[in-house]
Parts: sequence; C-alpha cells; structure tokens
Amino acid sequence: MFETVRARSLGSLASAALLVALAGCGGGSTGSGDRPTACSEATRKQFVLDATREWYLFDDLLPTTVNTTDFATAGELLDHLTATAREQGKDRYFSYLTTRAADDSLLGEGQFVGFGFRNRIDPVDRPMILEVFETSPAADAGMQRGDEIVAIDSGAGFVPVSQLLAGGGSISDALGPAEVGVQRGLRLLRNGITREVALVKRTVTIDPVPDGYGALVLPQPGTAGVGYLNLRSYISTADPQLVAAFAQFRALGLTDYIIDLRYNGGGLLDVAELLNNLLGGARATTDVQFRMTHNARKAATQDQVVRFSRQPEAVQPVRVAFLTTGATASASEINVNSQAPWLEVAIVGEDTFGKPVGQYAFDLQGCEDRLRLVSFRTVNSLGEGDYYDGLASTLKFACAASDTVAEPLGSASEGMVAAALGWLQTGACAQLMTAKVGREKTSSGAAGALYPLPSRPTPAQRWMPGVN
Repeated sequence: MFETVRARSLGSLASAALLVALAGCGGGSTGSGDRPTACSEATRKQFVLDATREWYLFDDLLPTTVNTTDFATAGELLDHLTATAREQGKDRYFSYLTTRAADDSLLGEGQFVGFGFRNRIDPVDRPMILEVFETSPAADAGMQRGDEIVAIDSGAGFVPVSQLLAGGGSISDALGPAEVGVQRGLRLLRNGITREVALVKRTVTIDPVPDGYGALVLPQPGTAGVGYLNLRSYISTADPQLVAAFAQFRALGLTDYIIDLRYNGGGLLDVAELLNNLLGGARATTDVQFRMTHNARKAATQDQVVRFSRQPEAVQPVRVAFLTTGATASASEINVNSQAPWLEVAIVGEDTFGKPVGQYAFDLQGCEDRLRLVSFRTVNSLGEGDYYDGLASTLKFACAASDTVAEPLGSASEGMVAAALGWLQTGACAQLMTAKVGREKTSSGAAGALYPLPSRPTPAQRWMPGVN
C-alpha cells in the first residue's frame, strides 16, 4: 500500500520533482522465490518493482513480465525496467536509487561532501575549473575559474590527467569518493604558471546566489541597466536570495534581464515557481506557468496546473536572456519553457540538456533507500514540451556563444554575457545555434563526457554537473 506525501519539489539531470514517500515496500509475494525481509535485497527489488509499475510515466514501455531473482540488486532491476525508455532517449538514467540523507542534505541545506569546485572537460580533454564555491577547500587553496587540472596525486605521486583519462577513467573518479577526509593533490596551470595544492574533502555549503556575482546590474547604453542573476541550484536556501535580488531589480526599474543557468541541473520545484513569479509581474493569477501530466493510471488524481501568483518583488521584463549549456536541465528548462509564451526570451550559449520530465521520490520504510523515478512530464501554457533534444529548436531566439572560462562569471566581457547583452540591445542573435553543443545522451544522465560523473555519483554530482 502506498501513502503519498506532498512536498513541492522538482529535479535535475537525474533527479526529482514532487516528493512521494512510500509507507511500505508494497507487500505481497514476488512469485519468484525471493523471501523479503526488512531492507533485504529482495525487499528492495520488490519496492522498486511495485513503485515502477504504479507510477512510472512511461508505463507502456515497461516489460510485461519480470522475475526479480534474475537481478542481483535493486539497481540492476531498475535499469532493466527503464531500458526501453532509455533507448528512446526519454529516461537517460533519470530514474535511480539514492539515500534520503544525501538527497535531503543537498535540497534542504545545500550541502555536499567534496572539494568545492565545478569542472568541465574542454574539447581537447582538459579539465577546466568553471567555478569555486566560497569557504570550500578549493577556495581556501586559492583555486579559481579558469584553472586547468594537469595532474592528480592520489598518494603515490602526481599522475598526468591525460594518462588518467586515456585509461578510461573519469576526472571525478580520480578525485576520489565523496567522503570526509579524502585527500588529493592537484597540479594546476593558469596563465602559463604551474602550481600545486593539497585538498581534503569536507562538507561544503552552497551559496545558491553567490554574494560576489549572483545579483548584478550590468551597464547597457540607453537603459537603467540589465539585471544579471546567477542561480547555481534550485535549493531551498535560494528563496530569500532570489527575493532580495528581485527587490533590488524592481527598485531600479530594470526591464531587461540575464538569468545565468549555464551549470544549473535543476532542483526544487518551489524555487522554479518562485523565479517564474518574480519574472511574472505582468501576469494574472489565471495565467498558467506549466502543467504536469502523469501516466493514465494517475492522471485523474495527480495532473496539475501551476499558475502564476503575485509577489511584491516581481518585475515586468521586456526581454529575458537565459544563459544555458548542456548542463542546463529540468527545473532550469522549465523556467525557460514557462516564460516563452509570455515574454520575448532567448537562450544564449549552448543548447540545453533536454529533460522535460520529472521524478517523484519514493522512500522504503525503515531503510535509507530513496527511489527517484520518472513520473510526469511538463508542458507550458501552450502545451509545448517534449524537448528531449534541448530547447533551442522550440524557441525563436537561440544564440550561440562561448563560455569563456578565462573571464569571471558575471563579467560583461565574458562570452555568454556579452552575447546576451548584444541580443538584449538589438533583438537579434549575432550567431545562431546550429548544432547540439555540449550535450550528449549518455548512460550517466549528465551532459555527456563534458561533465563526467563518477561510477557512483552523489545527489550533488547528479544535480550539479561537474561538482567535486
């Protein structure tokens, strides 16, 4: 028997939307000889099978018969159940097993265990630092955006990254598990100068709208300026920061905005709704943000229409440029898709990941297991969705631009920001997106090999591409 508990949330490259907790594992015999006991693998497999049969969005793609004893683990069973949807590009390992503690730590407190930086593999296989989180081990060591990791010391001396990657490993695996106390030495290259740093993993707290460049007013000739907002992740601690940022923008009377979601893999649905509302000062409470639809079994009771609600800090934009890459997914894409029917919007940078579906979270009572399962799709007020190949082809304006890591985030001279300012000024893209850049449909559920996941990714690594 399932008990549904509502909590407003939505997921990422491979995570969740509304929170659904299971009071039990479903009960009953598997009919296959498994003998379920509390938290046994047999119980975990039955739990996965029951939840998937009832809630999976693509239930018509599930195998008609399943023998749970054919699978050693619940994870292997889940991969088998979702295989057809995965082959069709609809569930690229968005459904997965994790733990409640790790999941809640990220969403509720914005915390993860790591070194506190984000990296991306560039076109010539160099791991480049994209962002360093404040008060993290990486920040303490003086690491900066634009650093290149050229070698890693795991305790037996430095090994060139080129050698590590040539052996089929990922940079995330080489940096070690997400456990407090894990140590690594990094050899970094910046402006032709090499230096070495020693890092120890600890709990890092994410500032979702960073103090240094999270909310800025950029100069634009003939205007009061352009409101620039950098949102790292859709976590609960973002709410007051978003409200404060838009209160400032509103007080200045700004009408053009750049919303930087270039590395944002998603997060809580409440935050996506809040951002829509803060951009929706001209919207009526009858206007639709987005709709959520479920499988035929759940449609009558679970389908929802989410409408705009008034916020005192809301602004009335004329144009909004969303900065995106192949790491921009899920809740981030919902914000772009939700605004497109109501405003003149553009995506600037690279095409988005392409995740128009969300997951519920199912908890196995008495165990740490949390199942993130694709359970619904979203469409905007015009019924537009299913952007599995990214948002670019659905929008009037999709402007190509480079993420220039040598420039600080939020700088008017950084490639993506500069292109967005150009579009806001002229209403035209200097260069159009003509091909998928930075996004591949891979088994990791992340944005291809550019943001590689370790073999056992944490929720932070799934939701925040490139995080270590």
